[in-house]
Amino acid sequence: MSSALILAAGKATRLKGIRDRYAKANVPVGDTTPLRFMLERLHIAGVTEAWINLHYLGDQVRREACRWAAPGMRLNFVEEDSLLGTGGTLLEVWRRAGNLPDIVVNAKMFTDFDFASLLEPKLATSDTEDSPPPLLVLHPPTSLADFGGLAFDADFKIQALHPRQELAPPATGGAAVFTGISRPDHAWLPFLEQAQAEHSDEAICSIRHGLLPSIAAGTSTAQALLFHGYWREISTPQRVAEIREELPDLLG
Repeated sequence: MSSALILAAGKATRLKGIRDRYAKANVPVGDTTPLRFMLERLHIAGVTEAWINLHYLGDQVRREACRWAAPGMRLNFVEEDSLLGTGGTLLEVWRRAGNLPDIVVNAKMFTDFDFASLLEPKLATSDTEDSPPPLLVLHPPTSLADFGGLAFDADFKIQALHPRQELAPPATGGAAVFTGISRPDHAWLPFLEQAQAEHSDEAICSIRHGLLPSIAAGTSTAQALLFHGYWREISTPQRVAEIREELPDLLG
């Protein structure tokens, strides 16, 4: 069984008036929504179980997930009275499921990325590994000035956050925008637990509080997968409008 965590709990504050009617995951874009699109793409890739976190308009997100999930796909919901953050939600799924999801993805995007590629055992770094190594999908075509991103070395190993501005990439590697698509690592968990204990009233980030501390401690490495295909997210009304123009080509 392959599983995915779909992050759908955001408050959608930058969507302005659109958020009065829709959670970010349920914003209509043509005949679909980000949540429906993601559920369909993950099903095609072979995902059979999905975890979805809920906060703003959570009942709406739950209803739409149940409506659009493929027959046989198991749905689990994490209701968050206060936002846990990407790291906190990942921790909660691990505590409930006893394992990490194979894929983590944000429910605010449209992409032609092949999610099945994250489920291939051949991507493991050695013959003795039971599962593929951690990996983050980065999108070089998107401007770092718009989103910020992650820096990686010459071997495409993640090194650090890259600021939201046009800076020269590292001399022996590069930097690109993080798509919100990743394959997580159990080595992040102790650092996420520590961050949650120290900041119990705050949302914690899987990258800032899990991935990067584990890299600094030498307990984990994570590969940067550079993806040059279609990737757009819908956090503002302008981006929603742009994707509505582009989506027919993507779906066609």
